[in-house]
Amino acid sequence: MGRALLLLPLLPLLAACQVLEGTGYRVAEAQLLFPEATERWTYFYGEPREVRLGGRSLRLESATGESLWAVPGALWVDGNPLLREVGPALRLQVEAVRGISGSLLEVRTQTPLRSSWLYDGAGWVRLTGNLRQGERRALVQPIGYQTPELQAFTGSEARVLLREVLARRAGRQVVVFELAEPLLRPLSLDPAPDFYRAGALLVQYGLRLEFVAPPPPLFRILDRGTNAAYPETEARAYLAGNPTRFAEVWNLVVGNRLPRPPAPPVDFRTRSVAAFFWGLKPTGGYGIEVVGVTYAGDTARVVLNLTSPRPGAIVTQALTSPYVLLELERVRRVVFTDPGGRILGEARE
Repeated sequence: MGRALLLLPLLPLLAACQVLEGTGYRVAEAQLLFPEATERWTYFYGEPREVRLGGRSLRLESATGESLWAVPGALWVDGNPLLREVGPALRLQVEAVRGISGSLLEVRTQTPLRSSWLYDGAGWVRLTGNLRQGERRALVQPIGYQTPELQAFTGSEARVLLREVLARRAGRQVVVFELAEPLLRPLSLDPAPDFYRAGALLVQYGLRLEFVAPPPPLFRILDRGTNAAYPETEARAYLAGNPTRFAEVWNLVVGNRLPRPPAPPVDFRTRSVAAFFWGLKPTGGYGIEVVGVTYAGDTARVVLNLTSPRPGAIVTQALTSPYVLLELERVRRVVFTDPGGRILGEARE
């Protein structure tokens, strides 16, 4: 019994040793797809050491100087701030074009994207978030500059990479596409790093002019009124991403009408339908106004102004059920709020 008790304090120490085991270094790789070449920029982090890459030895050491390519905290490689390799250009069907009107842009891709960013000579604007393979996104050029957020890279790494991209632009506008997945295989390092992080940026210099159809509106009111067939007193939100689900929501909208009108056409490849039912009200005089819609990732935020009858107002003395039905961009989540930000309801696809 005494020996067992003596061993117990050692168990946490043994577990900690197992957690701390590793090769002592980490890798961050940027694959830069320039029009003329593909470059692999590899940064190493951790303790100074030597690693092997193929038949050569790489000496990883603390920073030994200053360089525009250096990232704070990264080890230098054989006296250089990074390991840089250059290969032939890779041709991907990803492009941004400018509309003849000037303010319209369209992003087209045959490979999944995490985001796309435009540098117009004064600053960066975000063009798109995630895009699927084969998707096109028409848009009006955004207003308001911001620092690009690249998911695969830290802020320090992104600043160095984007500075290099701009250094080669020669006065041209630039579009940077962050691909959803890297294209090159990881380096065969020995010993293998504790962690290997990689991302790919495709760089486009200049935008050619082409006819671009105006983008669809941010939202469209499909129907609005006070006589829904929604029977509950509590408010509820719905989100439909396919015809079957839309038919269910449409029945709640028109269930009290005779004859029932057909549902409006919706292209669910690029659009979603959201509905907000305020619930049963004891009289008339209640209404819903759409203040605006904003998008962030796969979420739409719909701001509503809910109006109630003033005291003493002459209103219909019958139950009403106010609602609004909206066509939105393709999203997976919708949040309805009042102008003050209070959540009125939310739904997911």
